[in-house]
Amino acid sequence: MGHGPTVCGPLQRRRVDNRINIFMDKPKNDKVYNRNIGIQRLESLVERLRDPISGCPWDIEQDNKSIAHYCIEEAHELQHAISLNKKDAIKSELGDLLFQIAFHCHIAEKDYGFTFDDVVQDICDKMIFRHPHVFNKEKRDGSSISTKEVKDNWEKIKSLEKNNTKDPEKFFEDVPLSLPALAHAAKVQKKASQLNFDWTNSSEVLSKINEEVKELWHACETNKKIFIEEEFGDVLFSIVNLGRKLDVDPEKSLDVSIKKFKKRISESIKLIKAEKISDKHLTDKKLHEIWEHAKDLLKKNDN
Repeated sequence: MGHGPTVCGPLQRRRVDNRINIFMDKPKNDKVYNRNIGIQRLESLVERLRDPISGCPWDIEQDNKSIAHYCIEEAHELQHAISLNKKDAIKSELGDLLFQIAFHCHIAEKDYGFTFDDVVQDICDKMIFRHPHVFNKEKRDGSSISTKEVKDNWEKIKSLEKNNTKDPEKFFEDVPLSLPALAHAAKVQKKASQLNFDWTNSSEVLSKINEEVKELWHACETNKKIFIEEEFGDVLFSIVNLGRKLDVDPEKSLDVSIKKFKKRISESIKLIKAEKISDKHLTDKKLHEIWEHAKDLLKKNDN
């Protein structure tokens, strides 16, 4: 299964070579075991798993809602594999994510009436429509187009596809609620900018951040958590806005800072162990010295 509770137990953790050997005696005309085909094999596999008579009980019971969160988990695992630059892991996680798509499509075929092939056709049509500079040859004059122009056109075309401005209640309907908060904020801000609800430049946003920080200070003085949380959220929201104006991805930027912090902590621990400093001698002043030393060492290593 690979998308929820472990199916086949230890089999899932065996090496790929061993998996192949297990299926060597299976009939060649069975698509599930035919390694010479791709998508057809995957679709046949999912169909077999969800067969009402001979399939897996867990797989048969699932619907789109019950397995939706696995797509998010697999996407995060893929992102992690890419960050580690591990070829085999990337291939494996791409497969896990593809399996989720095939599984959802099989369920959708019965519940909503569309197939895996319909999904493929839809995304192909969408990409062709959103890349007129590539596919609309009649309107191309031979001039090149910049990456910024491509991004601007992309947003304009998306707004044409999903024009919800007439119904205020549905204006943010296409912004997924399941997004991480920082990414959600950025999406909401970008959407609002289509109606010109936006700052003119980054300087204006910086001024707004200063204003929000002052309000957070005042909230802290009240010692009331509900006010502090609200003002703290406003500061974060404004910082995300600044990132959008500076073309900085808040999730990616924060991730870089987290990794940097973890490296500095690890280096500090090494220094403490190397100097054999006891807990009672780790004063604030000493910890600050170690922290600065760790920063210097890491900078030298980076250079």
